[in-house]
Amino acid sequence: MPDVVQIGSLQLQGKLVALLLACVLGYWLMRRVIQRMNREGLSSRKTYEDNETQDAHDGEAREGKVKEGLRVTGVDDLILNSALIVFFTWRLGNLLTDPSLLWKSPMKLLLTAGSNMEIIVGIVLAYIYLSYQVRKHAMDWRLLLDVLAIGAGSAMFLYAALTPAFGLPTSMPWGIGVEGTVSRFHPDHAYLAILLLPILVWQQMVTVRSTGILGSGVLLKFTLVYGGAAGMIASFFALVEPTAAYLSPGQLLNLILMIIGMILPDLSHTTGRRELMDMSQNDSKMQIQQEQQNQERAKTPAGKEGFVDKKLDGPNRPST
Repeated sequence: MPDVVQIGSLQLQGKLVALLLACVLGYWLMRRVIQRMNREGLSSRKTYEDNETQDAHDGEAREGKVKEGLRVTGVDDLILNSALIVFFTWRLGNLLTDPSLLWKSPMKLLLTAGSNMEIIVGIVLAYIYLSYQVRKHAMDWRLLLDVLAIGAGSAMFLYAALTPAFGLPTSMPWGIGVEGTVSRFHPDHAYLAILLLPILVWQQMVTVRSTGILGSGVLLKFTLVYGGAAGMIASFFALVEPTAAYLSPGQLLNLILMIIGMILPDLSHTTGRRELMDMSQNDSKMQIQQEQQNQERAKTPAGKEGFVDKKLDGPNRPST
């Protein structure tokens, strides 16, 4: 990808075009998985309705399945909106410090970007937006994060493949360099793209086999662990400046991602216990309702006249 992409009279940064293409790929793969999950959910609900009886308990179960299927719809749009919030906050962050750019040189906004502070602000705004929408539509965070792992993994792969990054000097034949120079450097971006390719293939194979894995947190766990490890390995060939912790900021980020991925099973187990407690509470409520119905049935007088005749009813009833 060149540094500047010329589209007619419009000039765009090559990294910006690569970022947009990466977001398009991530959004397409997320939408593809969501559509497949909706199709499988509709087919399973149809089979359920054809095979099960039409009592009240099964009716509640069908209603829950329909609601769950409706929750899946729009997850990819929420993630896209959150990505756009981060993107525009990052790209238009200069307007907060220099609003005159909007009327003096608006085209400069396409060539300049904000700092890391604008990215952090955008992430905070996106989190607030997601939290509100999840609470409003009663969505499952694990499902949302699993779908996000698919989009983020594919977007990171394509962005790394399209944006060249010069690493440490090397004499290897696959080294890259600036035109007109003899120096060669490790293609850090190519290493990261190659290392991320297996997790991208694994995500698609697992979801094609069965979309039931979505919402379990498995996709998010392995994507964080593997993605963090891939970024850590690729960083060994990059030009980095270590911090006080003897690691670069990128390496610290990769380490945090791996740690979060490793502790995710404990969080998932805690959530499972909470769901079991909710199920036991529901069973207790059903038992209380059944006892109340039995008490009301016991209070109801038997027989047509409102009393029981021991000579005519029971074991002493004369044969006819």
